[in-house]
Amino acid sequence: MSAIRALAEQLALRSDDDVRRLLTVRPDLILPPVPDFAALAARASSRMSLQRALDNVTRPQLQVLEALVVLTEEDDAAVPPADLAAALSQSGTDAVEAILTDLAGRALVVGSAGEGFLPVGAMADAVAPYPAGLGRSFRTLARSVPRFGPALVRAAEVLAPGSGTGAPTPAAAAQVLETVTADPDAWGRILAGAPEGARALLGRLCDTPVGSTAAGGDGGATPAVQWLLDLCLLAPLDALHVELPRGVGRALRGHAVFASLELEPPVAVARTTRALLRDNAAFGAIAETLRRMGSLLAVVAGSPVSTLRSGGVGVRELRRVREAVQCTDGEAAWLLELAAAVGLLVLDPDDSRWKAARPDAWEALDRDAQWQLLVEGWLAVDRAPALVGSKLPDGTSVNALAAEASRPDAPMVRQRLLAVALDLSDGPGEADATAGTGAVPVLTEEAVVGLATWHQPRLHRRFARLIPGMMTEAAALGLTGGGALTGAGRLVAQGRVEDAALTVREALPDAVSHVVLQADLTAVAPGYLEPDVARGLLRMSTPEGQGPATTYRFSADSIRSALDAGEDAPSILRFLRTHAATEIPQALTYLVEDTASRYGGLRVGRAGSYLRTDDDVVAATVLADPRAAVLGVVQVAPTVLVSPASAQELTGLLRDLGFTPASDAVTAVGSAPGATSPPPPPVRVAHLRSRLNPWSVAEEEIAAQLAALRTPRPTTDPAGAADSETLLGLEALRAAIRSRSRIRLGTADSEGNHVRQVLVPLSVSGGRLRVFDPENQVEKTVSVHRVMDVEILEGSASDG
Repeated sequence: MSAIRALAEQLALRSDDDVRRLLTVRPDLILPPVPDFAALAARASSRMSLQRALDNVTRPQLQVLEALVVLTEEDDAAVPPADLAAALSQSGTDAVEAILTDLAGRALVVGSAGEGFLPVGAMADAVAPYPAGLGRSFRTLARSVPRFGPALVRAAEVLAPGSGTGAPTPAAAAQVLETVTADPDAWGRILAGAPEGARALLGRLCDTPVGSTAAGGDGGATPAVQWLLDLCLLAPLDALHVELPRGVGRALRGHAVFASLELEPPVAVARTTRALLRDNAAFGAIAETLRRMGSLLAVVAGSPVSTLRSGGVGVRELRRVREAVQCTDGEAAWLLELAAAVGLLVLDPDDSRWKAARPDAWEALDRDAQWQLLVEGWLAVDRAPALVGSKLPDGTSVNALAAEASRPDAPMVRQRLLAVALDLSDGPGEADATAGTGAVPVLTEEAVVGLATWHQPRLHRRFARLIPGMMTEAAALGLTGGGALTGAGRLVAQGRVEDAALTVREALPDAVSHVVLQADLTAVAPGYLEPDVARGLLRMSTPEGQGPATTYRFSADSIRSALDAGEDAPSILRFLRTHAATEIPQALTYLVEDTASRYGGLRVGRAGSYLRTDDDVVAATVLADPRAAVLGVVQVAPTVLVSPASAQELTGLLRDLGFTPASDAVTAVGSAPGATSPPPPPVRVAHLRSRLNPWSVAEEEIAAQLAALRTPRPTTDPAGAADSETLLGLEALRAAIRSRSRIRLGTADSEGNHVRQVLVPLSVSGGRLRVFDPENQVEKTVSVHRVMDVEILEGSASDG
């Protein structure tokens, strides 16, 4: 019976709870909904769905699947658990049967412990080009590599003389070598006669079957390589590359598919640290991150961040932000990305600059609310800031806030990072660590990537690239401290972000409202300042250094900035007296009063239009009219009036009053070159952009699909039949390829006619079927979408 049909029957016999569990772990099976179990089985057997499912299996589950694919590639017979356990170097079958049961629940295998198991559908294509790290079989290589077939015949005569009768074929010779390499005694005799270097070369190709060979002194192969090629223990792919046949690879692994089954996750940690040190480092990092975010918003509010034509923030702008915030390039890029993720920075489409969206709303939040906002944004953002600065294939670098840093899988990787950190941190001393005493394990990149890879082995490269940078970001948010998972990080990993924010609120010291003024024109903040005090100091001084005890320096320029903001000398001194823990130094008083006394000799303002006249009576008449007040007309000199209204509006007012004004041929005050457009409308700081998993389904959708599956349908209902029939045809083609059988293939030609031919299928991939036409002795390529029906001709297997 077809594996797809067998899977459909098994799915129909499952209970509602079992089907619900399947749809929960593989939600893409019902996106869009399917009409019946046959369509559900067909979709579960498709290559794309299997690849998504394989991304979520553990290392031992993937080992079992790959071993099953290896054992069934040349034979469609179901594999008993005992044979599978032997291929996995397991003495018992309990562990293998438990894994097979779980895989059957996920619809990745079909069968039972009594009858054996088979991989579903296109599992062989979905697993890997070289399942279990083994090369292709002798028979497959004989068909794929032209010169390997004749070499197999010669090698079979050397390794097993007299094993065949008559003229041996490559297929028969391949079977001989499969038998020889599977026999431990025969394999031992072969290795005993191996020249120097042959064993080392075989060992190098044991886990990666394709490799290159070193040339000898005369330009040919070395004696070891030539010996292996002569005995067909290596298959030549081209002049420099060879492939280790599957039978040889299994022999090198002790005649098993895997030398061991990795049932236990790698949870060992190399070193520990004290919980008190961890907490001190974490809460210090939180305070510093919040300070830097406030500084960033202040910098961007004063001077928006420009972008490049190609997108993203350039190196010069990033350097400006880095110097203002006092951090590294990587930290500045991360702060920009995080601020944009939570809506604190918005891109103005008019001038392509990133601008601060209501920095006052950020400052109004309590520090625990600020931290919670950043953590939730970090968990949800589908970007990888750690990629900023890395090289692209064209040699350019990834810029901050550029499209190249987008990674839709980033939220999933962060969730896996936190889950792994939780697993590595669980231990007998956790109670003491939670109380602030005892030792806690330090999370290293190797340990975290190793355990994450055990849970999802197919995502190893993704984890190795993204997790190190994400661990640095987690440390900056206080989820880890000193390399160890903190209490707040544990709560975030458990999905309890609000509880984690309460922990941060209790741990961070209260904000202070005073500073220490010093005679060298500096003020030292002995801790985190209240937002109002910090804003006031930033108006009249320049921050120096970093950390909780920030130093603010007063200068003539900084005092002028406060005067520009509307302050005067009395208000500045009053603020300092209110928030100073000491007396105001005389030097600082002199600086403020002297700077204020020389300030304002020249006045600069902004206007949309102006009116000048030689007649004071005309100016008085305009000012006396109530309509002038609506336009905001004010007098700046005896014969000069200005208004924020446009020149056209002011001209209309004057004409209504009976005057005949003339236009000055000068540039309007309010339309100077380079004038900036008004900032974009403010956004809600607490609003995060929704990023839903495209493959997630709600419980209501699963219930509706389950009801549809249980509803009887007419047998003539064509809904969903197309997908299942296509996959059944592909399954028949793969079976014919494995058995080297001829098929009667029905296709639709360019005019829509149904054409039937007897062909020999060679391979199917990428939507194309490669076949051999024995009647015309030519090879053809047929598009899969043109295939209408497939019939395997009985007794047509070829030995060629």
